Amino acid sequence: MLITFTFFKLVINFKTSKMKIKIFMLVALFATTLSFSQRNTDYTYMTTFVYKAKDGMVEKFEKAADKKTKMFNKEEGSIIFTYKVLTGSDAGVYERYLVGQSPAHYDMDRSDELEYWAKNVAPYADPVGGQQRWEWQEWGTIGDQPEPPKFFNKTILRYKPSMSANVSRYIYRQGKVLEKRNPNAFRRVFEMVSGGDLNAFVIFSGFDKYDAEWPETDATWEEDYNEMFGWEQFSQDQKLMQKSLRDWNGATRTTLERIYF
Repeated sequence: MLITFTFFKLVINFKTSKMKIKIFMLVALFATTLSFSQRNTDYTYMTTFVYKAKDGMVEKFEKAADKKTKMFNKEEGSIIFTYKVLTGSDAGVYERYLVGQSPAHYDMDRSDELEYWAKNVAPYADPVGGQQRWEWQEWGTIGDQPEPPKFFNKTILRYKPSMSANVSRYIYRQGKVLEKRNPNAFRRVFEMVSGGDLNAFVIFSGFDKYDAEWPETDATWEEDYNEMFGWEQFSQDQKLMQKSLRDWNGATRTTLERIYF
């Protein structure tokens, strides 16, 4: 729902002005409530949690998290995958991905699961920040593998306000080139909706072996890109994307390894 408020100079007395302000606040609150109550049931989300094992408790944490995951997180709507960060300043922390979430899943009663975690797993690890929720971007998906791969290159792109189109176009087109050059590729794209910076995409590019071979091709990546999307389009799209990213910390990448709970 889009409500546009136009403000005029107040040329009435102070009491009338106060009444108008109160009315405006009530209408604004009503509009905000409506916007938050509307949910598209077709959207799919992922919730992420990050933990760091306490000193000397890595083995205990992994064992406890493994048991909890097998008890609570193997059915649709509750599936969790766990990865350990290998590179960057957060190397060693665990990222847990609650995948395939519909709006209805956030209404589920998870009190037993949360109580079990607090009692049996939390003593061995500390949370790093809070949960974050991401909306799955179907247009960015490459590959239909049922299980995520052993490794991820996780890239976060933080863009300037109102410049998401330049970034999403580049992500989409890069994905199409990737799909052409490597039919076995795995990629998932999400956009932040709650718990952090709203102007951000996260891209998970997966692989099972560092030295996995790609099919041979005579064309370069840029040549394939331009053939698919137009003359000099690779250079133009890249420049627009780079200008759309924030000047500081606009693009970050870490590598993660799956922990098979």
